[in-house]
Amino acid sequence: MADIQLAPAPWKLKGRSWSFFVTALSSKSSFPAGWCSAYEAEALSTGGEFIGGLGVVQASSRFQLSVESTHSSILQIISYSESPVGPYDELVYVPGRWKYADEKTAFRITQIYVSSKESTLNGRKNWNIPKRIANFSIKPGSSSGATDISVSLPGASAPFFKASIKPITILSSLSVRASTSLLGSYFGLMQPPLPAGPEPEEIATTQWAALLPVLKGSASFRKLVPELDGKIGDGKGFPAVVPWSVGFTMENLDMDFGVSTTYDTV
Repeated sequence: MADIQLAPAPWKLKGRSWSFFVTALSSKSSFPAGWCSAYEAEALSTGGEFIGGLGVVQASSRFQLSVESTHSSILQIISYSESPVGPYDELVYVPGRWKYADEKTAFRITQIYVSSKESTLNGRKNWNIPKRIANFSIKPGSSSGATDISVSLPGASAPFFKASIKPITILSSLSVRASTSLLGSYFGLMQPPLPAGPEPEEIATTQWAALLPVLKGSASFRKLVPELDGKIGDGKGFPAVVPWSVGFTMENLDMDFGVSTTYDTV
């Protein structure tokens, strides 16, 4: 891929994110249709034991982050204004956490779309993140403060993801400075090696990759309204699920993606 800029880790990125949670999955057999691309299903489901989702991240009365025991999967949309490969948009699905032979646990990204080939190739090469290209529409909604988001495959006439994110009266006007670093290693990722995909930028990798991303920003609550027959996805390109209606946005987002630690086996 001589025409695509290589950008080794570490990466520092800036932008804005929207995060929501989906009811927990009980086992690998309950993964919803669209949880990953078909050609990566075997690679992304093997290695370690799937144990479920994350605790809900909440702002405490002392303006710190705390973790509750309720489990869920993660949905995240990020619009990066700055990155080593320029601005791009991203849609992420994380079904939950896996446990490995050393008893350590980590999340695993299984479905992720981005709006640039540079992000796709480098995300796979640097961290085994299974990125693919999609077209994003992120624009102001019809109501005050709303954001309408739709994502579609190149050449497709209809989106596979569509939702409106709206402010919540009073709650959305309150924001706190938040950082995932307050939770230690909780949000660590362990990504399996990837097979090559049908597009040139969907390169293969050969080793496992561990990473601890750090997100910082001003967090406030938001409401999500699904717009594909009451769901956010079409069940093909993205899971046809209904997230919890309340999540949060992070403005003035700073994200650090460091150099991954690689392993031959886990």
